[in-house]
Amino acid sequence: QLWNITDDAGILTESQNIELETYAETISQDYGVGVYVVTVNNYEDYYDSAYETAWQIYHAYELGEGADRNGVILLLSMDNRQFATFFYGPRAEYAFDKHGQEKLEDYFLDHFRADDWANGIYGFLSGCDEFLSLAASGTPVRRSPWGTIAIIALASCVFSLIVCMLLRGKMKSVRMARQANAYVSGELNVTASRDQYTHTTETRTKIEHESSSGGDSSAESGGGGSGRSGSF
Repeated sequence: QLWNITDDAGILTESQNIELETYAETISQDYGVGVYVVTVNNYEDYYDSAYETAWQIYHAYELGEGADRNGVILLLSMDNRQFATFFYGPRAEYAFDKHGQEKLEDYFLDHFRADDWANGIYGFLSGCDEFLSLAASGTPVRRSPWGTIAIIALASCVFSLIVCMLLRGKMKSVRMARQANAYVSGELNVTASRDQYTHTTETRTKIEHESSSGGDSSAESGGGGSGRSGSF
């Protein structure tokens, strides 16, 4: 059986381990969602990826709280500086949707990149504490809808502008035709007709590619549960 904090890589002092273990146990008991951190020297000693290793450890040791085994695990692979998070069970996945899983990384990745292991793990635990508290109150962390609303509003404005310009052009053509008819007298003789090509205007739109957390991590799923993996 694993502890809530299992430091196989030996990156924590004894006092740090005890303090973090106590905090992780408290969070797990308060919200009915197990919170775990496992450090290893190299995930390649276990499985093919950091995420698969986190998934396998979670299920092999039957981690999680309650009948649904709700839980969150953070795996750190020190030799290759890789991490993975895995979220399992309805309570955990309600508190941490895809957006929430990505935002949770803001609580610990910068510390790990600075080799500040204890504060990084504490940041992970405090992030879990905050997200689970919000979920328990019925207001889980979610992506703001205002960005989508702004895009829809902008698209509507652009569409309306295009329609107005087209109608304006059509009305101008009608007025020009009426003016031409007013000046026509007698028989109209057409001697020559020529369309002159001047130029073509080409508009190119740059397609932006978005990568999560600066391209250092990505979403993972499959086999039940979901999570993320990346580097620090």
